[in-house]
Amino acid sequence: MTPTHAKLPSLFDRWSQRLLVGAFLTFPVALALGNALAALCLVATLLSGNLRTQWRKVFLLPSAWAMLLLFLLVLMGTSYSSGPGSTALVHLSKYAKLLAGLFFVTVLFDAKTRRQCLYAFMAAMGFILASAYAGIFVALPWSATQQTGWGVDHTVVGDYITQSVMMSFFVLACLALVWKCTTPWTRAGCVLLALLGAVSITHMSWGRTGVFLLGSCLVVAGVAAAHGKKKLWVLGATVVLLGLVAASSPLLMGKIRQGWHEVQNHESNKYSSLGRRLYNYQSVVALIQQHPLAGTGTGSFDTEACRLNTRPEDCQEFGWHPHNQYLFFMVENGALGGLLFVALVASLFYAARRRSTPDQFLLLGFATALAADSLVNSPLFSARESHFFIFMMALLIAGPVIEQQTELPKATP
Repeated sequence: MTPTHAKLPSLFDRWSQRLLVGAFLTFPVALALGNALAALCLVATLLSGNLRTQWRKVFLLPSAWAMLLLFLLVLMGTSYSSGPGSTALVHLSKYAKLLAGLFFVTVLFDAKTRRQCLYAFMAAMGFILASAYAGIFVALPWSATQQTGWGVDHTVVGDYITQSVMMSFFVLACLALVWKCTTPWTRAGCVLLALLGAVSITHMSWGRTGVFLLGSCLVVAGVAAAHGKKKLWVLGATVVLLGLVAASSPLLMGKIRQGWHEVQNHESNKYSSLGRRLYNYQSVVALIQQHPLAGTGTGSFDTEACRLNTRPEDCQEFGWHPHNQYLFFMVENGALGGLLFVALVASLFYAARRRSTPDQFLLLGFATALAADSLVNSPLFSARESHFFIFMMALLIAGPVIEQQTELPKATP
């Protein structure tokens, strides 16, 4: 092999790492550019020459097996789908991100790349956070909502649910970095950013999902990070703090009251936010009972939901996805689909057991966010949400992010 050829694998390795960092930086704010950089990263990874060695390391991770088997099940589901072939291919292309995530893991075995990817994502979220607060005073041309003032929605990119999901992880990452900070000023800075991010969810977002996720993540991750009797103190303090924050937000309290009204009247008004979800859940359960083992096939929910609706105009309203990832896999891919997705979520909690405190805090918070968001949305199906969860899943299962030491030093005799 000539010296030039010998340098090619390392060259492609470096490019795959840089492209993946670029994808983490861009997908929160420019999804199309993030897609392009991620695709180029996959190409560079395939050309790197050491994929076989890295692939063996990937399948030492329980989460990797769950991701692969879930994708293969979705692929098999296209063969018997009751929906149109074009819709089945759309669904397959969305869940193909599970397979792409495994290739990203091979790049993220490099500790420096993991740290850079996390910081790149946080930089993008910092831009979104700064834009949200600037939107109080001036309507920014790149902001999704062009309204100013306090106590109104300030969504910058995508929709308010996606922004709140990503901002919840940003808050977790800021708190996890407190463990790494060496000076009081840097610790205070991380806490301040976390506080600003949390307030942007509770006081500046038109939605309840973000608050539900943020509260769940902080409770689970905070209690797990504490030791002994401190767990009770952390639990109580977190619940009280979230209650005080919620009570101080007229926007959030208004959404809570509206949500309660929607639940009470969901039978007479199935077109509200929670009314639509409850109606979808009833429809999905009925479909699962008809095809409990194999499901109705990948990309079939649209067709099956229309079959249950008596009004043709309701097909567009209640099709596409059922706002619950667990039920989504069960209705299209059967009981095994639901079990594999639960196994994937459980594997993330299991992986957190072997991490040091800050990385355990971060991974537990992420796993809780995925588990909680999947109760009210379809996060592996929605475009920007699926990017976030697959990218972060690959990042966090590849190794520690906050504490870069990958293994404990061996004791000398």
